[in-house]
Amino acid sequence: MIFTARQLQEKCREQNQPLYMAFIDLAKAFDTVNRSALWTILQKIGCPDKFVNILRLLHDDMMATVLDSNGSQSDPFKVESGVKQGCVIAPTLFSIFIAMILHLVDGKLPTGVEIIYRTDGKLFNLSRLRAKTKVTTTSVIELQYADENVVCAHSEEDLQATLNTFAEAYKKLGLSLNIEKTKVLFQQAPANPSAKSGIQLNGVTLENVDHFRYLGSHLSTKVNIDTEIQHRLSSAGAAFFRMKQRVFDDRDIRRDTKVLVYKAIVLPTLLYACEMWTVYRRHTKLLERFHQRCLRKILQISWEDRRTNVSVLEKAKTTSIEAMLLRHQLRWTGHVVRMPDHRLPKQLLYSELKNGKRNVGGQEKRFKNGLKANLKNCGIDTENWEALAVERSNWRSAVTSSAAEFEKARTEGLREKRAKRKERQANPDRDRLLPGN
Repeated sequence: MIFTARQLQEKCREQNQPLYMAFIDLAKAFDTVNRSALWTILQKIGCPDKFVNILRLLHDDMMATVLDSNGSQSDPFKVESGVKQGCVIAPTLFSIFIAMILHLVDGKLPTGVEIIYRTDGKLFNLSRLRAKTKVTTTSVIELQYADENVVCAHSEEDLQATLNTFAEAYKKLGLSLNIEKTKVLFQQAPANPSAKSGIQLNGVTLENVDHFRYLGSHLSTKVNIDTEIQHRLSSAGAAFFRMKQRVFDDRDIRRDTKVLVYKAIVLPTLLYACEMWTVYRRHTKLLERFHQRCLRKILQISWEDRRTNVSVLEKAKTTSIEAMLLRHQLRWTGHVVRMPDHRLPKQLLYSELKNGKRNVGGQEKRFKNGLKANLKNCGIDTENWEALAVERSNWRSAVTSSAAEFEKARTEGLREKRAKRKERQANPDRDRLLPGN
């Protein structure tokens, strides 16, 4: 869903269309599930009565107590709503319950964001979407994932109508919206800026925000990852600091083990959802700087040692952030290519908006621009890469080997650049003595 939301933002910016997004927050979603409604829903979708009765018995006579900050415990009280927290089947039951929302709102919603897509052509060939008889039109109205939901529209009126319809549906199932935490993100059309929205819910005007954390990733009205990168650096720095005294500064732990802990905890925090990013050079530099700083602390390399970044990576037996980003993005795109055509991520990747026109001249950098550059960096044919991506094992092998070759070429290039710089420093008059100078 993060990828879908980012693609929606990119395409609306590219084709000069406004985008209104309301991030719905449910108040204590798991704890307020109406159990009677849940058993009815399970029966309607075809679950055997015996199975439903077993689930009902698991939830009947459920008791709970409250433990306060002083350590005292309240008297037991009966819990008659919600699914069991920690139960292995609870997420599945909640997903089935929340899916009923889509049935309740079916046919009552505005158009949403209309896109046209065609998955049988080449991604980088936009002319494939000009064949009107071969394209499919669909609407993106909501992005539901567990209890997280985003509703989308091109106009304030459509978003208001969509939000009201969903609020009524949630109310029918016994769920309530947390109005204070429900936010609106309004992305203006670049060629036609307008005032912020005044979306209301139960008579309360919802707060407009410039960025919002959705499923752990920050979406911004500027349609870039500047805020996301800062948040990633902050979170990864906190993760590193938590492990610093217990692991990274412990002399009894082997260096290789420390690097493995760094790769298992800090790097995943730093690069969370990086496969969906549209990366600029400024972002890569910030991430590389953090990567080097952490590795040098783990390996106990100070600036006085005058070690190059390449030698630090080799000593830690790891790669640059740039190579990691390349590998993650290509693997993810392979997954998207292999998805069935009804999946939203694939539809958005191969689509454009039904309405709206691009600006004349150069465009803002898009996800597929970065993808094309990564394919070229890996030496993968940009015309036939999709045929290779269809076979998962072949694609994974090709990406791994190509990323290794990219890192090798990058390392050699940095060494050559450093050698030339050293040579110029040793012979400052050399360039002036060359013919033509």
